[in-house]
Amino acid sequence: MRAIFRIAWIAALALTACAPNTPQPLPTIALDSAGGAPRAATPQRPAGGIAASGVVAPAQEVRLGFMVSERIKTISASAGDAVKAGQVLAELDDTEQQGQIRQAETAVAVAQAAYDLVAAGPTFEQILQAEAAFITARAAYSRTLAPAAPAEIGAASAALVAANARYKQVTDGPTIGDTAAAAAALRTAEAVLRQAQGAYDRAFARNPAGIGADPAALGLEKATNDYSIAQAAYDAVAGSANAAELSAAKQQVAAASAQLDRLIRPVAVWDREQAQANLAAAQSRLDDLRAGARPEQRRVVEAQLEAATAALAGQKGRLQRYALIAPMNAVVVRRAAQPGEIAVAGTPVLVLADLERLRVETTDLSERDAPNVAVGQAVTVFIKALNQSVPGRVSGIAPLADTLGGDVVYKTTIELDNRPAGLRAGMTVDVQFGAGRTP
Repeated sequence: MRAIFRIAWIAALALTACAPNTPQPLPTIALDSAGGAPRAATPQRPAGGIAASGVVAPAQEVRLGFMVSERIKTISASAGDAVKAGQVLAELDDTEQQGQIRQAETAVAVAQAAYDLVAAGPTFEQILQAEAAFITARAAYSRTLAPAAPAEIGAASAALVAANARYKQVTDGPTIGDTAAAAAALRTAEAVLRQAQGAYDRAFARNPAGIGADPAALGLEKATNDYSIAQAAYDAVAGSANAAELSAAKQQVAAASAQLDRLIRPVAVWDREQAQANLAAAQSRLDDLRAGARPEQRRVVEAQLEAATAALAGQKGRLQRYALIAPMNAVVVRRAAQPGEIAVAGTPVLVLADLERLRVETTDLSERDAPNVAVGQAVTVFIKALNQSVPGRVSGIAPLADTLGGDVVYKTTIELDNRPAGLRAGMTVDVQFGAGRTP
């Protein structure tokens, strides 16, 4: 056996001496286990040129992590599972975010209602109410421009007398004559009120806009006050007095006295200015309702509605952060979390890889050889696990270097011309580069 190896060694030296340029590798000869005939050993990396080691890797690998930190609700994929593009793989607890969405939906509903009101304009009832408020304010302002009429002062004086009499009745107790008199006064006040109401209705029909300054309005107001006083007087004498009635009688005296004082004293400047301001506000309100929404009002409610709608869309968009969705058809190669755990924003939970498309990535191409490697360059890839060589081409060279055991290396990506049966990610390879750039 030693003689056989010695002969093979001498023959190898002889061939090496005869080779004109690059030596050609000889197949290594080994004996079988029984010491019989020699057989060819496993093919080795081709000699000469640029060579590097590498590994088979997926053409695309994706690390999926959540954008927010929250408790993981579900994970529906495990290592080895094949997933489809668009498939939901994991979800976070979105209870709080759903609450934010409901609040945004409420804001949109409120903004929409405000916009609809402005777009539809005022109702007929709103205009009527504004007209009535304007008439009342105008009548109040008119009373501040002229001294009270003798009739008003007389009515106020009579009201104060009645209030005092009522107070005396409450304190002294009613008599039969008082009750009869109160009943008669109430009937008279009721008849006067009906007449005043009829006069007011006729005046309003003739001139609705000027009803506030019409004597019929003042007459109706006085008749109404007189009737209220007569009714109160009758109620007071019809029953027994108590603490509440005594308090009410005192308040009537105070109110009647204040009313009389208001009529007989000069009108204060402040009262007139306040009445004028109230009239201007009522006029402005009525004018706004009759004119409808102004352009600036419509723009405001439109802007509010747009802002609320945009906020709702933003809240719904954030909901996408609570789910991990497969971006491609792939296989789950790693799962790094479980349901119930707290996901940390930016930390991968699942790693997906496209195992249908495999390529080769070198791990130790030296910086001295990198300048002689070019994209498109032909290579031969020897797959160790399959004992098979496959042609390919360089598809990419890393722009930045890595370090390996203190050496500077560049990762090179290689696309295989064909995929041999049995090829799997992670298999190691040897790469022999063909003719490349001239140094």
